[in-house]
Amino acid sequence: MKEKLRQIFAGRQGMDELSKLLFWLGIALFTLALVCGGALGSLLLPLALMAVVLAFVRAFSRNLPLREAENLLLLRWIDKKKHAWAAFRDRFANRREYRYFKCPSCGRWLRVPRRKGKIHINCRCGYTLYRRT
Repeated sequence: MKEKLRQIFAGRQGMDELSKLLFWLGIALFTLALVCGGALGSLLLPLALMAVVLAFVRAFSRNLPLREAENLLLLRWIDKKKHAWAAFRDRFANRREYRYFKCPSCGRWLRVPRRKGKIHINCRCGYTLYRRT
């Protein structure tokens, strides 16, 4: 049985992170469709079926470069969200010692000590902010 599965998946993509996400999203939508019922359930059921079918189509695909590119887009997006969340946690943890300002020119977060009065804050892009801390 194990060898048979190995032969089936030879040269194919397999279940990568995007396929797993689509599969579990389909299962969640299917469960939600069963719980909700009615018009919302009849709308969610085809979406759930499409997500599960798309997950298996991706898993059995032989177009490896395209599937890897799609998966890489998802991984980059997740990494960006993780980085943004970690930066938010750091800003929140240090909120008593530092004040944070966002540069209107480049969007970078600037950290300055609290209780220094009105100060000039210079960003790396060359923009100068005048703010009270």
